[in-house]
Amino acid sequence: MNRIFSQSLLGLAGVSFLLCSSQLAMALVPLNVAIIVNSGSTNTIGYRIYVSPPGEVNYVDGRGSHQGKLSQKLTKKFFRDVKIAEPLSNLPVQQSCVKSVSFGTITTIKLADQESQDISCPGNAKAQILDNDVIAIAKALNVVNVPKSQGQPLPPQNF
Repeated sequence: MNRIFSQSLLGLAGVSFLLCSSQLAMALVPLNVAIIVNSGSTNTIGYRIYVSPPGEVNYVDGRGSHQGKLSQKLTKKFFRDVKIAEPLSNLPVQQSCVKSVSFGTITTIKLADQESQDISCPGNAKAQILDNDVIAIAKALNVVNVPKSQGQPLPPQNF
């Protein structure tokens, strides 16, 4: 009887740990933080940029993890443009978007439970504005697609 009780208690503890772990993983990125994800390509490493409403940024690319701060003007414009474009999943992709097999990338924006399609092939003016915002953010942070031969793969996403 004690053995059955011990096994049940151990099983319950394991389930509790898994539930807490999954809730912790989901809580790693606050709902008000926008995540810009660039897939990288056959020859390059992508990047992820986490933008908070005050403009504080964490990002990871082929050169490692970094922190930065965006100008208030760029941050406000980006979040305003995201709000105007919502729901992000409804942003269209240009149907005739041709990309290089070796260097073509996909760029998406995630915010809370929303995720855009590839904004680097914008299908309307809202998507084009967001693509321009992402280009400006990457440029302000000096984030680029590092050649695979010159960098390290990105760590896995925890969400």
